[in-house]
Amino acid sequence: MTIKDYCLQISKLLEEADHEKSKAFIQLGNLYVINREEALSNIKNIYGGMGSFNDFVLYKDEKVDVEANEKLSALREDLYKAVVSEIIELRS
Repeated sequence: MTIKDYCLQISKLLEEADHEKSKAFIQLGNLYVINREEALSNIKNIYGGMGSFNDFVLYKDEKVDVEANEKLSALREDLYKAVVSEIIELRS
């Protein structure tokens, strides 16, 4: 999967959970096509600090949605690895 694909998959998962950040991932995926370096930087930056992307927890019917969170965790990890890999590639 490409970085744009990861962003779109995350957006879809967040939309299903009615999470406010769903559109932000569509925008990041589109930015990746237009300005790869800026998108990579923006995506990498969402991973750090309190209240960051790493802290997202998805709920369904006011309960933690274990299945959705497992999917999100895998997508989040794969996206981060892909971004770091591309950043390293750009710097070499």
